[in-house]
Amino acid sequence: MRESLFFVLFCLSGLVIAPGLLANEQFLPEALIMMPENEHAVIVEKQTQKLYVYSVSRDGIALSYKFDCSTGEAAGPKTKAGDKKTPEGVYFLKDEYEDRYLTPVYGKKAFPSDYPNLLDLRQGKQGSAIWIHGTDKPLKPMDSNGCVALENKNIMTLSKLVNLDATPLIIVETIQSKGQEELKAREKQITGFLTQWVEAMGHGSYHQYLSFYADDYVPDISWWETWLSMRKTGIKKNQRFKVELKNTGIYAHEGVIVVLMDMYLAVDRESRFLGKRQLFIRASEKPVIVGDLFQKRAKAYASGEVPLVAAARELVMDDSMDIAVVETVEQWLAAWSAKDMAEYAAFYANDFYSDGLGKNAWVRRKKQLAKRYDYISVTGKDYKVIQKKDGYEVSFLQLYESSGFSTKGRKRLKLVRKGGLWKIYRENWKGK
Repeated sequence: MRESLFFVLFCLSGLVIAPGLLANEQFLPEALIMMPENEHAVIVEKQTQKLYVYSVSRDGIALSYKFDCSTGEAAGPKTKAGDKKTPEGVYFLKDEYEDRYLTPVYGKKAFPSDYPNLLDLRQGKQGSAIWIHGTDKPLKPMDSNGCVALENKNIMTLSKLVNLDATPLIIVETIQSKGQEELKAREKQITGFLTQWVEAMGHGSYHQYLSFYADDYVPDISWWETWLSMRKTGIKKNQRFKVELKNTGIYAHEGVIVVLMDMYLAVDRESRFLGKRQLFIRASEKPVIVGDLFQKRAKAYASGEVPLVAAARELVMDDSMDIAVVETVEQWLAAWSAKDMAEYAAFYANDFYSDGLGKNAWVRRKKQLAKRYDYISVTGKDYKVIQKKDGYEVSFLQLYESSGFSTKGRKRLKLVRKGGLWKIYRENWKGK
């Protein structure tokens, strides 16, 4: 009798218990398989028009807040722009707007989500601008154009809990719940799968790595040969490679598990943060990855090469780097000789400084010289390359000739790695 009464009360709270669970078990939404320490998760239940905030601490996951909310005025998951429906799935909050940047309809605060995500796009779903936001009018059920609206006081409370690019927004029609033992078993399965996946990335073969992916999804693996070469170089130099995952969150929705984690590459005692990696995993007895992307790259690898490869170039003591650095310098000399000033400027780091000039002033002066002369020819020889802690130093004999001037001398460049590319950070000249 007590179990039956508990079941009724729990259902009335908006959480549906899976059959067979005992009344003395601790129930949690099945979406929350694993959360990073000190993180929060937002779950929106469209059926009851409620928003729940779950928080994690050393004692586990627990409900922290429950707010009334308003979702799209049309029922069902969003499929196209303008359908006035709220999407369903696992999303992440990407930005934060204050009221001074918002029209009154969005209230005092707004958080854009990443809808449509990778799976939404593959399923042909359309639309954008799905936010959690406040409102300047009385809150009514199912009264938005597709966003999730809260009273202003509640959006301000929520704003203190959101970690951008980390806090999940999970939207469902009805919250389904499971006991802790079942959730722990799923957590163990997925964390074991992730451990094997990073082991294959760090030490396995191409085929071993691909075995973690679904047959109907082929990830971008154009970087693998370069990565493999870096691993082999490290092994020859007795360097130890390890791909590490931290702050892992594991969330579920309708047979798909979404994992978000901080990824690092460690070589010996040095480590580089690569960014936030997001996986979509098809839940089954044998999980497989059906989607894979860097949700957000580390600032150092915001553009250019795959972060894993770019970080390996920084950490692996590779003699071939000398060749790559000299090739970069020769390409820079060629752009200068061709008076291709856009290409020439691209070789400089944004924080370049020399002779009292920053990058913009330096390039501007070179453009004036390029206009003054009919032709410019700049070549180099006798290269000497020295590896430094934060990059490379290259010195060489520079031969400069133009329609109005010629000289030769020793040029010294300091190059640093930016976004997977070598960039000139300092430049010095000593004429003969």
